Parts: sequence; C-alpha cells; structure tokens
Amino acid sequence: MHDVQTGFIYIWYGKDITTEGLEKRIGMKAWKHIQKNGLRAAALFLALTLMLGLCACKDALEPTEEEMQTVLTVDGMDVPYAFYRALVLSCRDRLAEEDDVWEDAQQAAALEEEIRGEVLQALRDFYAVFSLCRDYDIDIDDDYIMEQVDQALEEQMAQYDDTEDYAAALEKEYMNHSVNRLLEQREVCNSTLYYAMLENGVIETDPDALREIIDSDAFIRVKQILIVGEQTSVADDGSFFAPPEQHTNEEARQLAQQAREEYLAGADFDSLVEKYGESLYMTSNEDGYYLCRGMWDPVNEEAVFGLVVDQVSPVIESEQGYSVFLRCEKEAAYIDSHFEELCQDYYEASFTLALEEKSASLQIETTELYDTLSMRDMK
Repeated sequence: MHDVQTGFIYIWYGKDITTEGLEKRIGMKAWKHIQKNGLRAAALFLALTLMLGLCACKDALEPTEEEMQTVLTVDGMDVPYAFYRALVLSCRDRLAEEDDVWEDAQQAAALEEEIRGEVLQALRDFYAVFSLCRDYDIDIDDDYIMEQVDQALEEQMAQYDDTEDYAAALEKEYMNHSVNRLLEQREVCNSTLYYAMLENGVIETDPDALREIIDSDAFIRVKQILIVGEQTSVADDGSFFAPPEQHTNEEARQLAQQAREEYLAGADFDSLVEKYGESLYMTSNEDGYYLCRGMWDPVNEEAVFGLVVDQVSPVIESEQGYSVFLRCEKEAAYIDSHFEELCQDYYEASFTLALEEKSASLQIETTELYDTLSMRDMK
C-alpha cells in the first residue's frame, strides 16, 4: 500500500544533507506532494551536546541579526528572514531554472507573484503543526520536545568532519543552523501532535468503528493506468516511475486516451495496466489502491472519489502524469488481511486533513521588510 503524507519534514542522518534538497526536506503539499511514511506518519527525535571539535566553534552556528529579522507572521508566529529566504530560493530554483525567464517584465512579475504565493502557502502548511499543537495544549518549546530536537541535531552534526562541513552542507540547501533547528522542532512537534490526537480520540481508533469506515464509501478501491509525461515523477507510495521511453506530455495524454478507449471497447483493465502503465506500484498488482480522503493529491483524489463502482475516469492530468482510473468493488478478504495497514492509512490521512484545515485558517501578516524583498534578486 502506498504511503500517506502526515507531515512535511523528513530527517536525514546521512553524510549529505543536500541530497534531497529543501523542497523534499519540507515536502509541502503545495510543492509537489513528494512525498510520505518515513513520516509520512512521523519520526520521534539534551541541550545541544556537541562533540569536542564542535564545541569550540559553537558561535559559528549562531544566526546573525539580519537572518533573524521577522519577514512576516503566521498565526502570530514570527517567520525569520533565514527561513523565508531558504523557501524562496528553493522555490525559485524550480520555477525559474532559466535566467531568461526574468527578461520579460510581464513574465517576471508573474513569476514573482507565483513564488510569493507558493512560499506563503508553504508557510501556512509548515506552521499549521505549531498552531494545531497550541489547540491541544502542546508546548512547542517544552523541555522534552527540545531535548529531542537537540539530540537529532547532534546525531546529524556527528556525521560531519567539523562545524564548517556541516554549515556548508546546509548552505547548499540555502539553510543555516537556525533553520535546520526550526525544521527539526516542527518534525518533533508533528510526531507529538499526531500521537496526541490518536490518544485523545480525535482520530478514531476503535477497531469496530474503523471497520465500518473502511466498509463504507469513505474508503474506495481504484486501479490506475499512469503514463508519465515530460517529467519523471514519484508516486504516493514512494516508487519512481521509470518509463522505458520518454514521452512528451501530448504523447502521454494520447497513450492514456488510447488505453481508456481500449478498455471501453472491452479490453481487460489489468492487462491494459501491464501494457501501458508506468507506475511501479501497479505493476502486477490486481488489488489496486484502497483509499480514503487525505491520502492522494487533490486532483487525482477528486477524480477517483467522483467515480461509482465499475466506472472509468476520463484522462486525468496531474503532477504525476496522465491517468485513467477504474473504481472497483472492495474485497472483504483484502480488507481482512490488510486491516491494520488500512487503519494506519486512515489515521495518517485524518491527521493530514486536520493539518490542511488548520493551514487554510491561518492568518498571515507581513512586515515592511517583506515588501522590500525581491524574489529575483534575493541571494
């Protein structure tokens, strides 16, 4: 079964922090749903105890006054310049890969607006965890939480030769130690919040009630024929799509449409999955996906939940590529043998939906500094 996004941050203890890049590190839904179960259910991480070689250089990790200036607030929480800059530069790298996109004034203005919009949404998603923690009386600066943060940072830094090596790795992601610490704090709070919501019954955990939910239309079963376009993508289950040959977007759309027409003409859907499909998850998989709301990206999720049993979708274009979905009858035997897994999917999806609802409600207030910052010129 594929994984589910329940939080937005992933922690690496390997040598190279920069391997995944900041967008994958914070994994925001607005930034491609890449998404999910390392926490995609959340991992648990005293004061920062540095190795002897690092202790002498501790001051080098302190942020400057400029880096700590407040650019804006999210639900009353200050967003420091260092974090805002990291998000902007990471987003800009993706949206403005070619320098010439800035040469046309109208295009440049539109790009500035797009980057600002994505970053603001990313910040809402990020700070939703802290805001929801407050709703459940979780102190995000609690000693126990911060001990876990410091322990995670210590283990991460221990992978480097010295402080400079660690700082250089962060800089490749446009980060500094204070930003890294904020990311770790959110990860720990994300885990703490998730388990608190399970323990206090906000997320349903009663087995009988969960069986009723899984048997109801809250859970559906679908199969997918996916054709990847001009980008290689990553599935919700974490598998990469590696088509034998690269398609243009138009070629991918036409292949998906061809597969759909063959199905309507009487071809077996599973055979068409093997013939056309480029999702590794669906390879030799006749069970398909068992889904509830909150498990997929909004485009595909809306498409599949709009189907009735035995109905095939039109070609659906999403960030993954071009898909044709078939809704299928659920099988009791599959539910019986995968019950715990399906319950876990439900827990995580419920948590995701709670975060999305909180994110949508958060108010942002900008400072004078915010209005002076250029997406194009930020360094």
